[in-house]
Amino acid sequence: MKYLQISMLVLTVCISCGKDAPSGDVLTQAEMVKALKALYIAEEHVSRFGLKPDSSRKFFQRLEGKIFDQLEIDEMTFRRSFDYYVQHPDEWEQVYATLVDSLNLEEQRYSLPVE
Repeated sequence: MKYLQISMLVLTVCISCGKDAPSGDVLTQAEMVKALKALYIAEEHVSRFGLKPDSSRKFFQRLEGKIFDQLEIDEMTFRRSFDYYVQHPDEWEQVYATLVDSLNLEEQRYSLPVE
């Protein structure tokens, strides 16, 4: 989880000094939430393995590629979309709020006792 949070922070800082208009296609808010959610969950799984930082980074990069393949997006489209949403705070807030709600629901689903 730390890698994604740190990379999001770095991208936010870099983007705040960057361009105003998105170049090319961007993911819809729903697609962006789906991609971010999958990445957060993958990062959490990797962090639980207790690997050394270099190993966990390489493992996460492989998972990230598989996630993008499953979602039928490429890394550049994701990065471009991320840049776009960070540059548009109102839209980013909606994406992030939906992501947090979705992750909370996922956590509740797995933490409920089975009867």
